[in-house]
Amino acid sequence: MQLLAETGPDIKKWPTEKHFTSWLGLSPGQNNSGKMRRNAKKKGRPKAGQIFRVIAQGLINSKDIAIGSFGRRLRGRKGSSIAIKAMARKVAVLYWRVMAKGLDYAEQGIKRYDEQLLANKMKIFNKLAKELDVKMPDNVQVA
Repeated sequence: MQLLAETGPDIKKWPTEKHFTSWLGLSPGQNNSGKMRRNAKKKGRPKAGQIFRVIAQGLINSKDIAIGSFGRRLRGRKGSSIAIKAMARKVAVLYWRVMAKGLDYAEQGIKRYDEQLLANKMKIFNKLAKELDVKMPDNVQVA
């Protein structure tokens, strides 16, 4: 209800999900070029962006949801604040797609997410083995 009150019933006023996440203050900034780092001046942000951050924090703490697993992996690599912002952006994009385009979202579960991660790792592993011309021993099983 809070999100609907903040964004309004007509979400099509943002032409794309990128416009929507930028308005929320959840899009990544580009404040550096080479070795130069600039301090970005923060613009006023709507409360809806903070609502998405709170939702993201709750999803990261949930143990049975695949999107929460994504957030925990990101938190381990990049840190808590970056993970929360990235998760909030991901949830905002899903919200925009559901509200503007009418697309369905069904949680696939953490097991399917882990299977996808393993499949991606195996794909990278096989590509690297082929690139390095490594022969696999007969006793090693590769899916």
